[in-house]
Amino acid sequence: MRGACRWRSSSTSEEQFYLVVPLLIIAALTYAHRRSARTAGFVVLALASAAWASTIDLGSPGGQAHAYYGTDVRMQALALGVAAGVWTGHRGRGGGLLRARDRRDPLDAGDRRLEILGWVGLVATLAGIALIEPLSDWMFTRGGMLLTSLAGLAWIIGCAQRVPTPLVRLHANRLAVHTGKISYGLYLYHWPIYLWLVRAFGHGHVIPLAVATLVLSYAAADASYRWLEKPVIKRGVRAFGGRRAGGAGAVGLVGVLVAALAIPAGASTAAHEVSAPQYPRYVAHIPTLVEGQATYTPPARPLAVTLYGDSVPYFLAQRMPKDNFSNLVVTNAGAPGCDLLDAPVQWTATRQQPNDAPCREAKATFGPTVRSSDSRLAVLMPTLYLALRHDVDGKVLWLDDAAYRDLITRTLTKTLTTARTSGAAKFAVTTVPCRTIDELQVPPEYRGDFDKFPQLVAEAGHPKRVNAIITAWAKEHHVPVLDLAGAVCGSSYQPTRHGITLYDDGIHFSPEATPMIWGWLAPQIVSAAR
Repeated sequence: MRGACRWRSSSTSEEQFYLVVPLLIIAALTYAHRRSARTAGFVVLALASAAWASTIDLGSPGGQAHAYYGTDVRMQALALGVAAGVWTGHRGRGGGLLRARDRRDPLDAGDRRLEILGWVGLVATLAGIALIEPLSDWMFTRGGMLLTSLAGLAWIIGCAQRVPTPLVRLHANRLAVHTGKISYGLYLYHWPIYLWLVRAFGHGHVIPLAVATLVLSYAAADASYRWLEKPVIKRGVRAFGGRRAGGAGAVGLVGVLVAALAIPAGASTAAHEVSAPQYPRYVAHIPTLVEGQATYTPPARPLAVTLYGDSVPYFLAQRMPKDNFSNLVVTNAGAPGCDLLDAPVQWTATRQQPNDAPCREAKATFGPTVRSSDSRLAVLMPTLYLALRHDVDGKVLWLDDAAYRDLITRTLTKTLTTARTSGAAKFAVTTVPCRTIDELQVPPEYRGDFDKFPQLVAEAGHPKRVNAIITAWAKEHHVPVLDLAGAVCGSSYQPTRHGITLYDDGIHFSPEATPMIWGWLAPQIVSAAR
């Protein structure tokens, strides 16, 4: 029954937890002689971790990775779990265990308040799963992780009581109990299985991917429990040899080998997703993007700048050769795949693309990022999505519609206002550079619909109308325009410059071209910040 209530944190802090927390528990049992004192120590540790998490800067990918994976942040959930274990499991000097069915054990007392607490925790946890967006700022900066951990802990305590309450009976069915028994295997196997499925079939179909991951993970965890974990629990290392082990030992050994192959594969992919690739900090020779362009002169004092937009500014900031542009401190506020507009992109008659959770999070944290980085200048790089159709309040609109053009200008004004109220003394906007539709790698299922709108295809390749809207808005609001389209495209599309391919995938500037883009952009930024 209690196996159905297992709960573990799925973070990379697990290794540190196994190494450090047993020592903390031994210390608590040795030096704290009252159960309340032992419990209080871990509660204080959880509160300290939550307070520390609120100081982490979420404005950069490194800060986000720290907040999500750091042991110092994750400790708040782990410490609460340990506090509950100490509270329910030990008493007296030396940490002696309470006997079964002892009324002094909170889980044996049949306390109605624990039953209510468990139901509240169950509802709150399910609501959190459904409603909380990934990497929501308040989860890390305002105690959200601590609150959700308390909800999960309340649920666990309620369903772990050793009396047949309604909540306990709900978790006592055979499927729930068996799932609890194999839960650690589910935790271990689901990630490499998910990565393999994504590699094979992509991210496109979320529900089938989730179902397939669940089914395969459950099967792998069940097999591991039956033929690897149980034999080892019963016979230790003898499970891998001898006549008594038989087929179970062989199967267990195969399981170990599979896990050994699976874990590095999953870990390497995860590390690739989290860690940014390394790009040179200094480039000896940077060709000019535009003949006669201004030369970069370092400002007398460090100039803090926030670059905001989609994946184009994101990769520009990530690949910037920083040592070539001393005293220019760039904060990356870009979000891959993020549309400037809040309305969904209408790719085809039946396919839409709304802003995903990381995009919404980037928009919500734009102001705090400008403020925390103390940026003097915020530079908005509008996205190519502006050249595509959008679903605006149930109507599919494009640049031909006044309501759509008005939406663009209102969004530009909103971004300007956010930057200024967040402390940026200056604001600048770039134009959207040209591409070719063949390089954009439009999915085949979208191409047929695209071909029905030659004006849309032309605008996506060379967004003249979008740039006209941006330029007119900037003039009205006295905002400097950094004409990236003019610098990159000139009078016509140019796929290479000085033998360097401009785009590596039709959208993002290639790593080789990025220093050349910065050679033109950096002087423009310094000028706009004056």
